[in-house]
Amino acid sequence: MPEIASARYTFLGGGIIAGVLVERLVRGAAVPAGNVLATDVVPERRERLRSEYGIRTSADNGEGAAFGDVIFLAVPPNAVTAVLAEVRDRVRPQAIIISLAAAVPTARIEEVLGHPIPVVRVIPNTPSLIGRGMNPHCLGRHFGAEHVRFLQRLLALFGQTIRVEERLMNAATALTAVGPTYLLAVIKALGDAGIRLGLPEAETRYAAAETVAGTALLVLETGKDPEELKEMIGLRTLNEPEARRLFASAVEAAFEKLSASEKKLAARP
Repeated sequence: MPEIASARYTFLGGGIIAGVLVERLVRGAAVPAGNVLATDVVPERRERLRSEYGIRTSADNGEGAAFGDVIFLAVPPNAVTAVLAEVRDRVRPQAIIISLAAAVPTARIEEVLGHPIPVVRVIPNTPSLIGRGMNPHCLGRHFGAEHVRFLQRLLALFGQTIRVEERLMNAATALTAVGPTYLLAVIKALGDAGIRLGLPEAETRYAAAETVAGTALLVLETGKDPEELKEMIGLRTLNEPEARRLFASAVEAAFEKLSASEKKLAARP
């Protein structure tokens, strides 16, 4: 595998998450803009990526597949099979495919490709934009040790990762990829409450976000259970059982939707 900065990257699909990863490659890892190519059927998406990051763009998925050492599959899950069937004869044998598509197993991707291309599924989350993502991954059958070493260096650009069994990827997605929506709601609620109590808006938004960030770091750096850390605070007014049920049900609902989507996609020819 080439070095991170010298590899050529293709994004099949130019939506929001592709933009997040392009940003980190070009501005965080000093990958030359000419080494990144994004394809999309929507001209406005291509123009946005070209104007913001200076990368190459194309409407031709086959051109993108032939270009990349690393091919990010960044199309919606229901488009994965059609796009792979379109490009499978253009993917170079030494390339790797990183699928960002939820609910599409590596075995399905390998089946459509029809030859032993290394495939890995990665579920990115939005904090990857600032290099603080939590991006679980699982490996396909043809992903070797050399590919794993490259993947670890690549994913480090976007934040942290854990490797999970593929059967657990829907659960990991519900927790990490959807997770920012739960926490952003908490930050918003804390900030709004502080403002209602008379605190200045800008300072309050900052204080709310830093409180959440600092609490997360407290858990990570001490290694202590949140229940134990909570005892350090004398005043507690939250209905904790209700809050736990609320967040647990949100994660479980996301998991159920992902699992239903996977079953629906598996039933398609």
